[in-house]
Amino acid sequence: MAAGMLGCTSAQPSIPQVSAAMTDVATRSGRFPTGAEQLQAAFDRLDRECLSKAGFHLPAAPRASLPVPENEAATIDLAGRRQHGYGISMSPDRSATTENPNAYASSLSARDRQRLGRAQFGPGMPRAGIALKGKGKATVPTAGCVARARTALAGDVQTWAEISYIPQQFDDQVSREALEDTGYRATLARWRSCMAKVGYTYASPDAAVTGLQQEFERGENGTRFQRREIAVAVSDGECASRTHLPSGLLRARRQQVAGLTARDLSLLHSVSKDWGSAVARARRVLADPAKNDA
Repeated sequence: MAAGMLGCTSAQPSIPQVSAAMTDVATRSGRFPTGAEQLQAAFDRLDRECLSKAGFHLPAAPRASLPVPENEAATIDLAGRRQHGYGISMSPDRSATTENPNAYASSLSARDRQRLGRAQFGPGMPRAGIALKGKGKATVPTAGCVARARTALAGDVQTWAEISYIPQQFDDQVSREALEDTGYRATLARWRSCMAKVGYTYASPDAAVTGLQQEFERGENGTRFQRREIAVAVSDGECASRTHLPSGLLRARRQQVAGLTARDLSLLHSVSKDWGSAVARARRVLADPAKNDA
């Protein structure tokens, strides 16, 4: 239970040495995407196993595939940009045939949907507020199959909330700070120079997305806007590839971890340990042949 440390007013703890695991968790990179996928898959398996005992047989949820920041080509996704730009005026294609557990619930009678809700979240759906980093707070169910599955993996629902939300809070923080990194700013200047050669003067990829989004919200649409959106997105991606902008940002983000305060590093150290323990349990669940997706 890492966030409980936040209220401690005792003597300043020793500053933990920044480990690779801490950096991975704080930036959601390295081993984090694979571990997060395993956690979600194990949770889905335990949840469905619990529900089957109550007479409900939900289909297996599609396996999540999280972005891997180290894979620059996948991060940029030029093929996707050529099809739908930034996704402002055209949404990426989604498979209509994907199994959807929500469709199963919709197929039930009103009475059975109520029973399913009680099985998932407990009678009365009790919930608890969990303190996170800073002023953050999460509200989580404390009963039913969802809480049981999360407890089986993380030890309790509070720890599950912490390992689910605090890494994103750290990632948001180091990502903001990385924008001021000297090396990243130099790489961004090369990206701007590359974009200027094809006629675009955006300050950053985020500025390009924001500018086009604002135009769309003001009523710009239709084929001409879509073509321009795609053109900007593709040029952005090509320049990002030439200058290795995503790699530069990831490197800057990972470097920011060492500069966190002692308080933040203590929290990150605790969350990283809890996250690693939960991933280890998830792997055991997934390796158990008695728990299958049939």
